[in-house]
Amino acid sequence: MKTLPFDKLSLSEDAAFYTEKTFLNRARNNFDTGIETVIYGITSFPEVKAKIKEYFGNALLEEGKDYIVVRPKPLFEKDRYSFGDLVEVIYRLRDPDGCPWDRAQTNKSIRKNIIEEAYELVEAVDNMNTAQMREETGDVILQGILTAVIADGDGRFNINDSVSDLCAKLIGRHTHIFGSDKAVDPDEALYYWEKAKAKEKHYTSVEDKINSVPESFNALMRANKVQKIIKKTGFDFPDIQDALKKIYEEAEEFVRADGEDKEKEAGDLLFSVINILRMSDIDPEVALTGTVNRFINRFKHVIKGAEKEGRKVEELSLEEMEKYYNEAKTQE
Repeated sequence: MKTLPFDKLSLSEDAAFYTEKTFLNRARNNFDTGIETVIYGITSFPEVKAKIKEYFGNALLEEGKDYIVVRPKPLFEKDRYSFGDLVEVIYRLRDPDGCPWDRAQTNKSIRKNIIEEAYELVEAVDNMNTAQMREETGDVILQGILTAVIADGDGRFNINDSVSDLCAKLIGRHTHIFGSDKAVDPDEALYYWEKAKAKEKHYTSVEDKINSVPESFNALMRANKVQKIIKKTGFDFPDIQDALKKIYEEAEEFVRADGEDKEKEAGDLLFSVINILRMSDIDPEVALTGTVNRFINRFKHVIKGAEKEGRKVEELSLEEMEKYYNEAKTQE
């Protein structure tokens, strides 16, 4: 194969070089669209150009007999961006002459944004809304990078540290892929993952694992996680029927309780319900979210029913409300 006459080209020192085969085979990876990229040894220009368009967008191309040099446009003139571009944009927003709002943020001040964006992505996934999933995935990534950029400003860590740690974690915990272990199904894969995690985190006891469950989890998530950890010690109901009896028991105790005890018994009742869901492989957060969404949609039908009668929903009797509510259930 003929090699590219690099000495006849004006290239920056950080230019990237790929053979045609290497360039085309990296279908799932990112390219740095901020540096010059040279693809050489080309035999199929249409295929290479199609991929350049996909990853580099409107970049400027310099074409030779068997090579293409991709000359990047300035950041603000691009129509396709890479991960590195995103990091650069966020750093720019945090510059002394950057965006006043972005510059004012701290790791703690954006905490709620992280939570909100994560839930919005979950909603997009639940709805299988591809366009929304694409957008919300970007928003979640934004919060992670912004967290690292803020930390970098304090000299604590940067996004490269986070990415490096993540890669090391994924490699280290997938011993059935990158090591000598073998997993034939998801359960075995999870076993090896948890085993590697325990070694990495230096967990020596069940208490260590329990303490590792973040207090920032919402109550449903935390209860479910703690129950799953403790289950592995053998401290669990023999079957769902016994767990169901516990729900009845806690419900009776809740009814009999008063004052502060009523709140405690309410917590016990919820905890016992989560046991049933866990034993049925149902995520309580997902289950309750679905119920709330269905309830809202059904009650919207009640409101519309009242409006069709020229009335306010508050003017309907309970029987009338139930009629419209059940209509909505039937239509689901």
